Amino acid sequence: MGSEHHTVSITADRTALTDPTRLAAVRRYEILDAPTDGQFDIIAATAAAVCGTPIATVSIVDADRVWFAATKGLDGVAQVGTEPGLCASAFCAEGPYVVNDAVTDPRTLDHPLVRGELGLRFYAAAPIVTADGHHLGTVTAIDAMPRELSEVQATVLGYLADQVAQHLELRLATIKAVRAERQLRDDAEQRAAAAAELAAQIRAAAAVQATTPHPEHCQLGGTAGCTAPAELKIADSWGDSAWGCTTHVEEAIINVRSVFIANEELGGLAAYLNR
Repeated sequence: MGSEHHTVSITADRTALTDPTRLAAVRRYEILDAPTDGQFDIIAATAAAVCGTPIATVSIVDADRVWFAATKGLDGVAQVGTEPGLCASAFCAEGPYVVNDAVTDPRTLDHPLVRGELGLRFYAAAPIVTADGHHLGTVTAIDAMPRELSEVQATVLGYLADQVAQHLELRLATIKAVRAERQLRDDAEQRAAAAAELAAQIRAAAAVQATTPHPEHCQLGGTAGCTAPAELKIADSWGDSAWGCTTHVEEAIINVRSVFIANEELGGLAAYLNR
């Protein structure tokens, strides 16, 4: 019965690892392989201190690896595999995940970190869960000696995992703000370029139409009228046309999609299509 339960658990862990929705949540924080900036170091150090262990980590679980955002006592190790039993199982737990003695626990008997050089014996983790319910990784305390985890220690690990989740939300807000600022800047540059191009077209067209007979004053001033000199002819897709000053011509072209610069023989779109 124990073996059957363990097999079912491994299958569930693998499903959670590769869940596309969860992986999309991991990606949105752009944390994987990001240069460590030290913000999670204090959390790893606190986990080690509270649990009395020489090693602690803040891990983010990808589909095929466990990446360490911070470590205490595990220098030089950036990531480990997703063999079931430890991080690859703990991250999807609904609460503290504790292995008191890994060499006797059926979940971890064959794990490389248990059988290998590290000789892991004690493992306690709290899952990092986003506000919308996605499990991203763990805050973990590790020791090469068997030990117990007290209720207070388990509670603190949970608090630390919540702190990581909050840090990640702040990171996401910053990412979104930077992108929005960049988009606004790009939009402004595009508008400036389009305005400069339009201004050049208007100047060129006005120079061509300067010798064409036209009214003395702008016809685009509306009911208030405009006394500026008429310099350029515009038309719309309904066949209407008018002469205007450069200011009103530019305003009409920008604000009315169907308006365009007419040439000297153009009265409107019909004339343009049949010329």
